[in-house]
Amino acid sequence: LFGLALWSIFIIRPLANPNLRPGGPSPIDIRASRTVTFPSEQQTEQERIRAESAPDAVVYTRSPNIPIEQRNQLASALQTITQLRDDPSLTTAEKREKLVSLPLPNSTLVISPALALQIMRLPDTDWTTARERVLVVYDRAMNAYDYELTEDDVRDLHARSMPYWSSQVGDTNIQELVLLFSQAFVRPNRLLDEAATRAHKQALRDQVQPIMVTVQEGENIVHAGDIVTPAAQEKLEALGLLETSIDWLSVGGKGLLALLIAAMFGVYLYKMQRSIWMTTRTLLVVVVLMVLSAMAARLLLPLGRDWVYAFPLGVMALLLATIFPRGLALVVITLMGVVIAFLDNNHAGAALALMLGSMAGVLSIGRGERWLHFVGAGLVIALVTGLTQAVFWVTDPAGILADQWVMILVSSAINGAASAFIALGLFNAVGHLADVVTHQQLMELAHPSHPLLPKLIREAPGTYYHSLSVGNLAESAAEMIDADALLLRVSSYYHDIGKTIRPYFFTDNQSDRENVHNDLDPHTSAEIICDHVIEGDKMARAAGLPRQVREFIRTHHGTSVIKHFYQLALQQEDTVNEDDFRYPGPKPQNREQAIMMLADSVEATVRSKAQGGKIVSSRDDHGNGGGRNRQGQTLEELVNSIIDERVRSGQLDESNLTLSDVAKIRQAFITTLQGIYHPRVDYAPQIVKPS
Repeated sequence: LFGLALWSIFIIRPLANPNLRPGGPSPIDIRASRTVTFPSEQQTEQERIRAESAPDAVVYTRSPNIPIEQRNQLASALQTITQLRDDPSLTTAEKREKLVSLPLPNSTLVISPALALQIMRLPDTDWTTARERVLVVYDRAMNAYDYELTEDDVRDLHARSMPYWSSQVGDTNIQELVLLFSQAFVRPNRLLDEAATRAHKQALRDQVQPIMVTVQEGENIVHAGDIVTPAAQEKLEALGLLETSIDWLSVGGKGLLALLIAAMFGVYLYKMQRSIWMTTRTLLVVVVLMVLSAMAARLLLPLGRDWVYAFPLGVMALLLATIFPRGLALVVITLMGVVIAFLDNNHAGAALALMLGSMAGVLSIGRGERWLHFVGAGLVIALVTGLTQAVFWVTDPAGILADQWVMILVSSAINGAASAFIALGLFNAVGHLADVVTHQQLMELAHPSHPLLPKLIREAPGTYYHSLSVGNLAESAAEMIDADALLLRVSSYYHDIGKTIRPYFFTDNQSDRENVHNDLDPHTSAEIICDHVIEGDKMARAAGLPRQVREFIRTHHGTSVIKHFYQLALQQEDTVNEDDFRYPGPKPQNREQAIMMLADSVEATVRSKAQGGKIVSSRDDHGNGGGRNRQGQTLEELVNSIIDERVRSGQLDESNLTLSDVAKIRQAFITTLQGIYHPRVDYAPQIVKPS
């Protein structure tokens, strides 16, 4: 669906006027909304026609021997006729018959009986004159065209020159014979080669380079009522303002690009952002943001080069960076840069400027906990977009004018301000639609006035202070591995709210009371302990806590076993099902939930050991180091043993924590706990000196 939406955006032309038709009157005045350069098919075709119509475009085949051969045949024919005239052995009828049947190849002369009779009756002197004059006229015709005649040349000789030359001698009978014989043997020897001519003309057409036409921004294309000429039609099509026939190849290409972008984005989500890929609601919000941004760009791009830089692409960038992982925002901005560049090739530079500005905003906003973070990111977007825009203007061969500097400042400022304030206004709404908790929501949840926190303080004060300590540990670890520290601190406040249902069943809140579990069987005790997770989730849902916070309640124990009661059951029963003593889970699904599990276990265990005096300051203080001291463990040993147990039991397998992350978490816990459980000075009672 995302690819289909992109495809639709690629092929629509929002400013195209359906009432505008080539050859028809324009319903409105139309000016160019931007500067565009395009190849003019009309002017290019005119230049191609001029090239193929040039005289040298025609290819001829030359045969220089034809005029000589024709003259020899003409002379031979005249000689044969003379011999027939002078042959005394032939009667007149026989002479006439032989003249009529005289072969005259490669000539148009046909001797009819009447012509044969005319030739025989001609006096010898006249025949001699005619015979000589025929050759003279023929030679004169050849010399006139330098012995290279085309069919047009032959027609011209027949129609004009040869009749004139023949008329200059003798009487009419001689003139007729001279013209008849000389014309009959004139043949073209420069013949048109049609195949070669076609190939040469095509080559001349191919050599013509496309003629580029530039339409300047603000240029009048056509006035209202004027006919849309072919030249105006080309300009309107280049600007995307004229609906013509559908270019199915272009439509298919745009569809392929949309499919590639959608496929690449899908693969990225599946490989790198699996939680978003698996959450339909969140995925839908991300896709809708991308589609809306592409539609807005489609509408804004035709408004002109200057205002394109004011397009607030940073709105989507800041929303994604503050609500979702920052890597997602960078990938989406890169893809949107490709989309904007493809929407209009003339705005590829603007697409790059918008993309770089938005990326700078993503890298500068942090987690967006305060409105000043959005303002700062908006300033960064304006600065980077303006600088990139200035680079394009400065490197433009046309140079940059003073008013263009003003336009850079104005468009960049609009971009940055709109990106910051629109994103700030939509921040909570988009987070709610995506079912993602925002940092502003977390700040509200951290306030002590939230109904669940006073309840926790009143009914389970020990659990409350345990939660605060867990928050301190979790926050320090989150900062070490660049996890969401605020989400961890706030979630730690609520992770044990289920204990308010039966607070005294948990040692946090028993104080000096007798442990009520002493009177219960292990199965019942384990069920009560497990219920604080289930009941806590119910309370969180009823209070409207965000899904991300509720997930910490369900996962902070994972599927671990309540070992104390499990061991008691093993002592009392022969067969015990371990699953009866297991938390319902699930296991932690991300790094933050894994940190919460470790912080909860470490804080509870260390506090319990410290209260029992089972933590020693160092191993060297007790014994010679030759083995583990049975009286206690050092803080480092205790923390390491707890974390190692969670790792061995597979509780962290689904959390994406790396070994490096675990090492940093260990160190963060140890450092924080050493600040709490450090050795203290044993202040002696003050001695009051007698006065």
